[in-house]
Amino acid sequence: MRLVLKESFSEPPRYIKLLAKLGIVILAAVFLLLPEILRESSLLIGDEPYYHLSNAGNFSGVGAGWNFLLEYFHTDALLLIIGMLSLFFIFLNLKTLKLEERLVAMGFFIVSPAFIHMFNLGERFGAAFLFSLIFFYFLFKNKHILSAVWLPAIFIFDHWTGLFSLFVSGLYMLYVKNAKKIFYSLLGVFILLVLIVGGVKDGITSDLGAKIGSSVFALFFAALCFLFLWNKKKFLYLYGIATLLFLFSLKVYFGIFYFSLFLSILMSICLFELLRIKWESTLARDLILLIIVCGLLFSGLSYTNRISKAKPDDSIFNALNRLPDDAVVFSDLESGNWITYDGKQAVWHSMMSRKELDIVREDFSSVLDSKDYTGTINILEKYKVDYILVDDELKQEWQESGLIYIMRYNSEDFRLLFETDGVEIWRFFK
Repeated sequence: MRLVLKESFSEPPRYIKLLAKLGIVILAAVFLLLPEILRESSLLIGDEPYYHLSNAGNFSGVGAGWNFLLEYFHTDALLLIIGMLSLFFIFLNLKTLKLEERLVAMGFFIVSPAFIHMFNLGERFGAAFLFSLIFFYFLFKNKHILSAVWLPAIFIFDHWTGLFSLFVSGLYMLYVKNAKKIFYSLLGVFILLVLIVGGVKDGITSDLGAKIGSSVFALFFAALCFLFLWNKKKFLYLYGIATLLFLFSLKVYFGIFYFSLFLSILMSICLFELLRIKWESTLARDLILLIIVCGLLFSGLSYTNRISKAKPDDSIFNALNRLPDDAVVFSDLESGNWITYDGKQAVWHSMMSRKELDIVREDFSSVLDSKDYTGTINILEKYKVDYILVDDELKQEWQESGLIYIMRYNSEDFRLLFETDGVEIWRFFK
């Protein structure tokens, strides 16, 4: 397709700017509220929020600051406020861009699965993300004392996000002071660590089943823009940063939030760069733009619908409520925080330290995979298990695993107490 001279954009009227800003606020409100509206129950989505609720009011544990806040504020209200404030500080931090580029970047970010996940699940990352934006806002304005004041707040909510923010701020200061040797040395070390440390998360795009990932349409558009703009030095730098953040997001859970934000900014800049180019066929240009917008909206709505149907549901807590307090209940890893939140003792949960989790996982891998009766009984007795919770999803996942098989065909040590809405509770007689 032949491209010729660039087009220029006239300054939009003030009322158009106001309507555009209002549109972003409305779009944000929709995607911050829609998952809860679609959800059939009032229960929070996922398992990690229940860890924080179990520790509400305690200034300790993982995400100590978030745990403390939940004693005094409702989770949904906090997420709504933090989501809106995050967008406000994103707008302020993008002051070097034109207004239309800032607003479109924010729109892209709002419909991204990362934004929807961060501000609709009651995890600690949304608050840490907000405080990192405030930290960078003062840093970019060269108000270093105020910036330093906000840095501890990031660590209070998530220390890994705090370390990441501190490292990025260090790189920024080195770049501004033109300390190129130290800058590139630290950047090289960071790239090396990203490549060699840790494993890769399961899945890259949310559209293809990843728990949290990028939109496949966003990645496609970014790749398409690269084909048009790779010969411009500015875009090579931007794509270099995007690539590094993408690799980082594959290794670190919270990395997807920063990658999605930067990807949204990159897409906005690229979009207006493409629009400034005079196309031989405006129809082709408009068609590409329509596909992009519809695709991004589809990804966002699809992910919203998916998480609105995620566990837990009322049946799990209805079953747990029938068990005595402090009973030790075994189920899958995801159920651990729900069990603890309901006042029972879980064998394991997703917020345990990696060392503790590896030990428990090694023990119960043999329980789930082997039909060795003696070994299974010994492991269950080691962890003082009283009850076993199995729902329809676990039945399908475990199928005829060792534990399921032994429970069904050993009435001496196991007994099905009750089944309610697809959730089975088995009693283990030690």
